[in-house]
Amino acid sequence: MANNDRGRAKLAGGLANHRRIEMIRLLQIRGNLCVEELANECGVQVSTASEHARRLHEAGLIKKKAEGRRVRLYPTRRATTLLSTIDLLWDSSPD
Repeated sequence: MANNDRGRAKLAGGLANHRRIEMIRLLQIRGNLCVEELANECGVQVSTASEHARRLHEAGLIKKKAEGRRVRLYPTRRATTLLSTIDLLWDSSPD
């Protein structure tokens, strides 16, 4: 059970930063981007975007696919589901 909880914590931690949420949303809208494009769209350094992408990938929230010299990033179904759930929770009134 502890291993499952650690995996869940890693998943939650993947979106525990507003920039990573922004990146997932951009990937959902655009379909895919490389790290350089993602950095440019978010107004951050490529190294920062790369670190965020690494964490998102480790959490299972993005897929990476090599295309020539670039690596394209795609959102996973898990990312889409998680963001939709977060949006529903955010929009609902607290008890």
